[in-house]
Amino acid sequence: MKRVIVTLVCILLSVNVFSQSGFFTRNLNITKWYVEGEQLEAEVKKVMNLPEFHAVTRGKVSAEELLPSFHFIDFDNNGTLDLIFEGKILNVFHVFIFFKKNDGYVVAIGEKGSIAYANLPYEENGLNFSIWKEGCCGDNINIFTQYVCISTNNTSYFNTANKSLVYRRTILPTNRIAKPVPFKIPKVGYLRIEPLVDDEKQIGGKTSWRGNSVGMYPPDATGTIYAESKDSKGEFWYFVRMNNDNETRTRIHSNRFLTNEAKELSGQDDLEDCFTYGWIHSKDVELIE
Repeated sequence: MKRVIVTLVCILLSVNVFSQSGFFTRNLNITKWYVEGEQLEAEVKKVMNLPEFHAVTRGKVSAEELLPSFHFIDFDNNGTLDLIFEGKILNVFHVFIFFKKNDGYVVAIGEKGSIAYANLPYEENGLNFSIWKEGCCGDNINIFTQYVCISTNNTSYFNTANKSLVYRRTILPTNRIAKPVPFKIPKVGYLRIEPLVDDEKQIGGKTSWRGNSVGMYPPDATGTIYAESKDSKGEFWYFVRMNNDNETRTRIHSNRFLTNEAKELSGQDDLEDCFTYGWIHSKDVELIE
């Protein structure tokens, strides 16, 4: 079996359990969408009492306090200035995008989390971006959601392109390989939260378990390799995004990375459109040519 390093030039990486910003916030770009405009504070006051926003502020935060986190943005490139909010409200990160309509606004996006990626504002392109939502309190799962802007019949809105699940104790790489590589699992593969096999470690959370495996994937399950690392024994591991689809009956351990918990936190009745990030041993991987 070929290793990725044979196929393309790789960056061997250091790993860091606290490096969310090193992997999921690469090429942020959202500030390149900000537009200079006058009377920002007056426009902000117009959205403060929108039901979706007021439900978050609960009337306990003023427009003046939140003003530094607001910016003008033309998210659909229609020539009209909309509003974006990204920042903390009562110590919780939120993202709101307000679509300008006549003399008022409607909420196009209202989510907990912070923006990780955004495309560059090339002419005619709408804003596409991703939100990183940290698991709260004892939640085991972080959610990484990609959104795309849709414009039709003089109306603009966002669609969810996909969601990814990331166990909150996953060690994340700080660098990526030059080009992601698709693969499949020839036999059975175990997705783990770190690049080593440790079936004895006690993992805490709402539902603690022993061992660092978060998923077991059957033959022909597929995924994509984004990074490579080496453990203390000199064995190679890949940081991957696994596809969770019914075709290969891909499943998440019911006593590990809880399927019901994942459904609840991702807001989806099934996980077919979700991916899961983690580490998989190179011996469990077969590259797709």
